[in-house]
Amino acid sequence: MFTILFSITLALSFAALLGMARYSNSATIGGKSISGSKSRTPDNEASYEPVIPAGKTVTAWVKSDANTAGCDLPTGHGYSNGNFDVYWEGGRRYGVPGTISTNALTLDGGTGDDFPASATVGVVVCRQVQVNIAIDGDVLALFAAKPTYADQAADTRAAMTFHDAANDQIAHLDLQGNRLLIIDVTGGDTNPFTGDPITYALCSNGNPSAAVTLQIGVAQDSTP
Repeated sequence: MFTILFSITLALSFAALLGMARYSNSATIGGKSISGSKSRTPDNEASYEPVIPAGKTVTAWVKSDANTAGCDLPTGHGYSNGNFDVYWEGGRRYGVPGTISTNALTLDGGTGDDFPASATVGVVVCRQVQVNIAIDGDVLALFAAKPTYADQAADTRAAMTFHDAANDQIAHLDLQGNRLLIIDVTGGDTNPFTGDPITYALCSNGNPSAAVTLQIGVAQDSTP
């Protein structure tokens, strides 16, 4: 049996005198350590750490068509009508309008994978949570996001859908629990955030038993 250690860390400096964003990664494989780091010097930086509550495992799942389904929420769910992200093994669908009658949830619409077959177990729904976040994609230098769970072994999914002030969708990111996503635009990574400036993100948590803290860092450079 071989053990592979792999870590990615992000350090963002928000002190005006420093003006530096930095990320590094490292791996230990076969007794060999490999590491590297990059530094960026943007004009401004911001960080966010919203906490997204655990999703809800539903029962009595019935699929009507590719984007329509019904199910039962657990008693005391606390949800109201709104848009939901839906997770299941091997798939996800996000931004699905949901209507609730006591514990019965009807889902119709959204974007992503076709809903799974009727009687599928382990389907998790999470009502989207709005997080105010400012990103001008046209001047973005570096973006980082990590869904952090108290259980470091948790690898359940989370998601962020980004919108502008007119409520138009600009970008969508699927995230994996306790894994850091880095988008180094200055370093040549594809920038998914171009277009109208982003003013908020709709976030969800695919873990039905634990809240997640979304650690987010944004570095922008108006004078590259």
